[in-house]
Amino acid sequence: MQSIRDVADQFNITYDTLRFYEKQGLLKNIQRNANGQREYSDHDVDELDKIVHLRQLGATIEEIKHLHTLLNSANQATDAYDEGITLLKRLKTDTDAKIAQLQQQQVYLDHKVTRFEHERAMLTSAKKSVSTH
Repeated sequence: MQSIRDVADQFNITYDTLRFYEKQGLLKNIQRNANGQREYSDHDVDELDKIVHLRQLGATIEEIKHLHTLLNSANQATDAYDEGITLLKRLKTDTDAKIAQLQQQQVYLDHKVTRFEHERAMLTSAKKSVSTH
């Protein structure tokens, strides 16, 4: 069992985030110790790992809940997996768009750095020319 501090540190999230996930029903049946403090099992940590990764990919709380419900239902059907696949493909498309945007920003920054370096060199060259005359 792990404390709320250990789990929060492990995932670089706040205690409030952990409590929020619990309130939203994403983390269920979190055990408490004799002092009433939350204790997270290995299963809880595994579930949290999935939640955190899906959030990092841009999934909403509602999408995570829906996916969790679909995949944990007693009568898992191929439809549940189809919906999960659709969600994951959308998240991948969104991630690809973010990557493309970041690559554009890198190109822009590279151009700016090159321009600044050129302008600095011109300024340095002009100063040397003035000081030698």
